[in-house]
Amino acid sequence: MPYFPSPTPGPSVSIYYIDESPPSSTPTHTCLLIPGITCDLSDWSWQVPFLLSKGFRVVTPDPRGQGRSSAPPTAVDEGIYTPENLSSDLSALLAHLDITSNVIVIGHSLGTCTSVHLAATNPDLVVGLVLLDPLHSMSSATCDELFSDPATTMQNLMVNFAAKGLVPIPPLGPEWDWHTTWIQRRGMAMDPSSIGAMTYACWTNKNGLGRKEVAMELSKGVKAKRLTLGCSEYWVGTDREMGVETVTVEGVGHWFHHVKAQETNKILEGWLEREGFC
Repeated sequence: MPYFPSPTPGPSVSIYYIDESPPSSTPTHTCLLIPGITCDLSDWSWQVPFLLSKGFRVVTPDPRGQGRSSAPPTAVDEGIYTPENLSSDLSALLAHLDITSNVIVIGHSLGTCTSVHLAATNPDLVVGLVLLDPLHSMSSATCDELFSDPATTMQNLMVNFAAKGLVPIPPLGPEWDWHTTWIQRRGMAMDPSSIGAMTYACWTNKNGLGRKEVAMELSKGVKAKRLTLGCSEYWVGTDREMGVETVTVEGVGHWFHHVKAQETNKILEGWLEREGFC
């Protein structure tokens, strides 16, 4: 299995990844797919065949602490699981694969923090940035109110989402019970210290990229063409303020790219073609 030893300073970390290309063409662009917290590269199983069919090379990693990649135990404020470190891991992985240009980064949920950082700090590498339910919908004031105590971060997050009608896993009917169980069991398999450190890095930390104001400031360095998709207007509002093209896929919750995969892929296809990526 392909593992990449990340050179990012700190504990030794190996990044598991899959690198795929269409069998009958030489891709000009690479899609890097970054999953959200508690998830892994299998989150993109609904998008990988579609992207390969459009002629893209597709790289799907398990970020540090997730899936098959290394998960060093840590204190919440130690800084091992910051979006900056995850971004460093993935930029090094791309260099290892000799991918130095024409990258389209697609990130979901917490993975959007890493995606924005990667695009902003590598403007010559990243030409496209697609965010699904970007984490930075919450202001710093909201983050201070909900996430000042790392021990209650996840509980407060769920309460906040429920109050807004944004529960990440809505009732989809019995035929989707397997999906809810699958999402939950992957979270149960993660080291709680990793989850705590990730949420601390994004929301509790005053400079966390899950904070609206911080993300908007960093986004000034993004030169890539952009698209943002969300499961409601709440999730896309910040990016719309920044003049980013936004689309909502409503009624099925946070993993809309699974539940409404064909609709999501059709939106991606239209944008990729309009921007001249395929």
